[in-house]
Amino acid sequence: MPAGTVIPVMVTVTLDSAKAHVGQPITGKVMERVPLPGGENIPEGAKVLGHVSLVIPAKAGAPASLALQFDKIIAHGHEFSIRTSLRALASMMAVYEAQVPFFEPDTTPRGAVMLAPVGGEAAFRPDNPEKSYRPVHFSGELAPGCGSRVDQDGGTGALWVFSPYACGVYGFGNALVIVGERSAATEDSILLGSKKNFSINAGSGWLLLVTPQASNAEAAAQ
Repeated sequence: MPAGTVIPVMVTVTLDSAKAHVGQPITGKVMERVPLPGGENIPEGAKVLGHVSLVIPAKAGAPASLALQFDKIIAHGHEFSIRTSLRALASMMAVYEAQVPFFEPDTTPRGAVMLAPVGGEAAFRPDNPEKSYRPVHFSGELAPGCGSRVDQDGGTGALWVFSPYACGVYGFGNALVIVGERSAATEDSILLGSKKNFSINAGSGWLLLVTPQASNAEAAAQ
């Protein structure tokens, strides 16, 4: 699976920094068909598997950390290994609100209702929605790699409820952030941090970016 592929995923389990444990399985599903080079694709509904790799609950004034990895996608009857980073995270409510039309008069075709995607301005779809998107305000610190459209030239993927400019954390206030600086123990993981314990409910949206797979030598060393 090419590095740079964008995969929109709904996670179907709840993750809680105060209750999670290392090795806890994570399940999710791909929410929109993802095109790949050569005419291949990841179908909508493909299963995504992962696990929790680090848990540090908030305690005595120390912040909470939760690291996780998405490892595999099951699609077309096959299992594919993946390695990803996280471009954007949306709460269950943010995902819901992004799918509720702002204004839908009787004369508006259902395919062109006004929606506000996660991380973007309201726009009519499907007619050139990117023309109505503007730089967005983030609810937390910028995630690594922010600053340009996620669907830039050379990348592939699908956006589901996200704007092309979505980057960071949405729907959690300012408490939860995607941590850019990682330790050796979390360098292959998505690391989330907060000053207090946090919970990410089932139904949350994750905009994943496929990163280069480890080489055979690196994999053997691990």
